[in-house]
Amino acid sequence: MTTLRFKTLFTSLFLGVISLSLFVVTPAHSQNYESNIEFLKESLNYLASDSLKGRHPGTVEDSLAAYYIAGKMEEMGLVPLIGDSFVTPFNLSLHRQVLNSSYVKLNDKELVKDRDYSISPLSPKIYLEGKLSLDTAVIPNKEQNTIILIHSSRDSINFKITPLIEKGFSAILFYDNSSFTPYTDLKGSLNAVPVIMISAEVATNLKSGGSVLCEINSDTESVIARTYNVAGITPGNRENYILAGAHYDHLGMGGENSGSRVPTAHKVHPGADDNASGVSAILEIGRVLNLYLTESSSKDNYEYEIAISAFGAEEKGLVGSAIFSDTLSKLNKLPALMINFDMVGRLKENKLQAGGSGTFTGADSLLNESNSLSKFDLIITKDGMGPSDHSSFYSKKTPVLYFTSGVHKEYHTPSDMPELINFEGLKSITDYVVNIINSINLSSFQVVYNYVEQKPSTHKRANFKVTFGIIPDFTYEEGDGFRIGPVSQGRPAHKAGLKEGDLITKIGSKKINNIYDYMSSLGDLKEGQEVEIVITREGEELVIVVNL
Repeated sequence: MTTLRFKTLFTSLFLGVISLSLFVVTPAHSQNYESNIEFLKESLNYLASDSLKGRHPGTVEDSLAAYYIAGKMEEMGLVPLIGDSFVTPFNLSLHRQVLNSSYVKLNDKELVKDRDYSISPLSPKIYLEGKLSLDTAVIPNKEQNTIILIHSSRDSINFKITPLIEKGFSAILFYDNSSFTPYTDLKGSLNAVPVIMISAEVATNLKSGGSVLCEINSDTESVIARTYNVAGITPGNRENYILAGAHYDHLGMGGENSGSRVPTAHKVHPGADDNASGVSAILEIGRVLNLYLTESSSKDNYEYEIAISAFGAEEKGLVGSAIFSDTLSKLNKLPALMINFDMVGRLKENKLQAGGSGTFTGADSLLNESNSLSKFDLIITKDGMGPSDHSSFYSKKTPVLYFTSGVHKEYHTPSDMPELINFEGLKSITDYVVNIINSINLSSFQVVYNYVEQKPSTHKRANFKVTFGIIPDFTYEEGDGFRIGPVSQGRPAHKAGLKEGDLITKIGSKKINNIYDYMSSLGDLKEGQEVEIVITREGEELVIVVNL
């Protein structure tokens, strides 16, 4: 799972009214058609082993995990869902870094890196010289570079960059009297000018008077990595299928900016529950149902083939599933239903959270009637959006279901280990979903997409009086706007016609270069206000009015 604050599933908004009592199919009692605990243990223990070092995207261990999963798909008799290979590679930007060739000089005196100054990795690759100014009210000379020095905390500086750029400053130096912690590698939107933190001591000397000439060599680069999506499908008609998916990546060795809840612990984050558990579940679903289809006389009655997919780079912002669902959309091959597993290995008190029941007609009854054997204490919610890979599919108008056994204290820590997995519970969840898929197939149940109107979150930041109802595209780092990810239906952005992929460059009179500018603009808006949004869509600039 990506972020802790989104883990709680949303309140139910919609009640299913279709009875599926005639649709539910009791699973075959043959042990062959049930998930196997030993198989679940085998795949989970390998993926969460120390040898895979936390499956961080772009590492050798990440590729070993992907090809292990592909091997399992081939072994069980599946065929590639896309093209001729189970494995589809893609590139992503892991972070930006500052190279050793960077430097800062003041009046020809070079400062000491990480003691006197630290360049933000989100600064552009640029060399410049200019005079220092201590006055933000000064109007910079357009014929020469002017570099501004301001007092700011590191947390706040991102919200101050764009206004200073608009005034004409060519670089920004800032200091905080209370702390100086050098930058490490960062992921985020590229700034248009260099942003450099200096020590309070250097700032004091600069403010003592006299003209100062700054020379800055900001030599930064983006670190690109290759990772993978892995997908297979039961042989047969590939045009109509149900997809069971789970992300296979995790946090690697942890550290600052990794997402670890103990960033000082530089050790393997095994991710047994998050999300080796989900991958082991989909592998068993693929194995059991392909075996069933191969041996059962009921195959002719099956309307949907079964596909399984393991997504890369979920922890980096749902990157893999976003690329995968976009590819399927362009190929006109989106699944009839996407079922997502994210942290299903810690079942406690038989409580299972099931999301997405509002995204297709009859889902509530399907979930409850298929539960006749498992007898889970189901916590059913309607929403199709959330901080995991099903959101990438629901944003393409694909019905979804989402299963999780919930968050625990070992989440995103080195303690999320295989010995804490409830394998009996994991088997029960896997068998439950096999039963759901069989219930859909053997009853001719049609999965029909439903629109779920989403209510505004009750957990807004205090200074955000309104929200647009959009999820950022966290993969966009150009620094020339805020690109929209999935749009929540029924919210202001959706009603105004904003779409996924739109690049917001202006809100009202405020220039928007990145997510920080977007967040800052929210604090200036009020409920009921009409605001003009300038966007770029497929190379064309548009002005759209949003009613908040």
